[in-house]
Amino acid sequence: MKNFILLLSVSFLISCEQSETTITENEILWDTYGVPHIYATSDNDLYYMSAWGQMKNHGNLILKLYGEARGTSAELWGEGFEVNKALRHLGLYEQLQPAYDNLTPKYQEMLQSFVAGINSYAEKNSDELDEKYKKVLPITANDIIAHNFRVVNYEFLIRGTFLSNQRIEGGSNSWALSGSKTSTGNTMLVANPHLWWSDLFLWHEQQFITNEYNMYGATLIGNPSIILGFNDNVSWTHTVNTIDNTDLFELKKEGNTYLLDDKYIPFEVHTYVIKELQEDGSIKTNEFKRKIAKHGIVIKETENSALAIRFAQMNNFTPLIEQYDLMSKAKNLDDMKNALALRQMPFLNTVYADNDGNIMHHFGGLVPEKNGDWDKWQGVVSGDSSTDIWTEYYESNELPIVINPPSGWLQNANDPPYTNTLPTVLNPDDFASHIAPNNMRFRPQRAARIMHEEDSISFNRLVELKHDNKAELALRLHDDLLALKNKTSDSLVLAAIDVLTKWDGSYDANSMGAIFFMTFTNTWASENQTSPFQLSSLLKDAWQYSDPINSPDGFVNNDEIINIIKKSAENHLAAYPKLEVPYGDYYRLKMGDIEYPGTGGPQHLGVFRILYSLDSNPDEEGKFYGNFGDTFVLVLEMGEEINVKGLLTYGNSSNPDNKHYGDQLEMFSKNELRDIWFKRIDQETNMELKENKNDM
Repeated sequence: MKNFILLLSVSFLISCEQSETTITENEILWDTYGVPHIYATSDNDLYYMSAWGQMKNHGNLILKLYGEARGTSAELWGEGFEVNKALRHLGLYEQLQPAYDNLTPKYQEMLQSFVAGINSYAEKNSDELDEKYKKVLPITANDIIAHNFRVVNYEFLIRGTFLSNQRIEGGSNSWALSGSKTSTGNTMLVANPHLWWSDLFLWHEQQFITNEYNMYGATLIGNPSIILGFNDNVSWTHTVNTIDNTDLFELKKEGNTYLLDDKYIPFEVHTYVIKELQEDGSIKTNEFKRKIAKHGIVIKETENSALAIRFAQMNNFTPLIEQYDLMSKAKNLDDMKNALALRQMPFLNTVYADNDGNIMHHFGGLVPEKNGDWDKWQGVVSGDSSTDIWTEYYESNELPIVINPPSGWLQNANDPPYTNTLPTVLNPDDFASHIAPNNMRFRPQRAARIMHEEDSISFNRLVELKHDNKAELALRLHDDLLALKNKTSDSLVLAAIDVLTKWDGSYDANSMGAIFFMTFTNTWASENQTSPFQLSSLLKDAWQYSDPINSPDGFVNNDEIINIIKKSAENHLAAYPKLEVPYGDYYRLKMGDIEYPGTGGPQHLGVFRILYSLDSNPDEEGKFYGNFGDTFVLVLEMGEEINVKGLLTYGNSSNPDNKHYGDQLEMFSKNELRDIWFKRIDQETNMELKENKNDM
């Protein structure tokens, strides 16, 4: 009888658990931070409601971005001409229908459901949307694919080379810890992407819950899939990797032909048109020529030469929807590796942790098999020989990967893959040098040092470490600066050295030496006619793979540095009342009418917690306003009960009239994270609104 009652009780508990987890209704639970927790009975319903949620938080911006990606924003509302032109010149629109047709029916339906959600929200909430952006409606699946290309391929991989032959500096931090490194024996992960705080670089935080999987994370707005986050079994984040799959070729030209393998052959020539709305309401038609060589697309030419760009997915663009659907549904390491093997995302590192105790760093994307070493491909390459026209890519399992290193931890902060843990595991000589360089800047050095010097890390300690804001370069130079005190009697120089050496290297709101150190390093770079991102080249001892977190170091010429310190102090006092000023008084956080002191500093100084102003000049009060740095943050511990905190710096809406516009900025200023409500009981306790799909 007791056994019968026990079995009945167990059966009742199982049945209750199943009834709690079985989803029978399509709905969104909106929490008090404006995060949509989307419960769906099918993938199609899920993607419909995901689009609805994004439109609720970012409607005008999303329509603006789709108009730009479609190539018609200049015609419809007189903005975005250069983006329209670039995407047409790169041949995007010939690829859209084939890209859609190559999706399986399952993913075509999911994409169409996302489109339907966008259009339905716009129709039912038309009064919320700007009239000029509504001109792009209705949205189509090709608009989503074009936006995907514009964000991922053009903005991250192509744009810098296309416009100025300069690669754009990537951002993001990541840590993965195995159980041997943590106090609980559970794996842990830190997701910490760095991007601009506006426009197409904004993240949208959301949760996907179906009867098949439960995925929490964020996507770049306008894209259907969650790009990084965690489910019940696995977690992952991305960082921009040191990949080179966009190259320039210089072609010798005669008339409308170019030299290749000792023969002059004709360019393929196309004409395209960009229409542009004028102030008087008329439409101006601009006609352009687009030339194609076997190397790629011509972006500049003179009478005797042409510059052609070649990039990954130039002729076979693939949307991201399948790869990220499989990643979101992954249950273990093998599932994740199989999803990454699709290489639909053409770049990015993946840093991973799971409930089976595994951690991984994978250098991913479409990495071309090239003729020549890394240095050869960093400039413009001669187009004379077809042997340099790359066509094949390395398979995913041929790229650098580390799983479960002896150290118990992995990091990436946009450095090459060979320094992802200490002691190092990968040997750079085992890989072709054109896959990645071998170096380490100050921010990844800071990331590696923190992990290397810590043991038995608790979850709360990991949250503290994520907010570390000391400048690795300042700590490195501390002894060298102290030594200069014996080499000068100049009172201003001595006072400046005192400021730099009394300061602990932190970029807190109340830090007194942080701004002057920035003045010093900027002056030092300027005097040497180099970028602040290249400060390591000005030090005496070069970086060494054998000692990756303690090199480079030392001043080359002490007298030169003393003169630079004096000039820095003079420059600083011309802009600020004294050498020591509180960092947060002049580096600020501002959205609409709210404003807070800034915390965090520039990545090129080796600060892990990033806050940066991309505006080179301050306002009339000498203040800078952060507009780049930490964006969507997750600190999580895997286990039967996932322990997780996070933050979306600028809030989950880009609409200044939405209460969630900037509602997390104060927490960012205070170095705080908020609770992440992964379970329904917590979502209902903190619910702001419930919406049913029948009403969408």
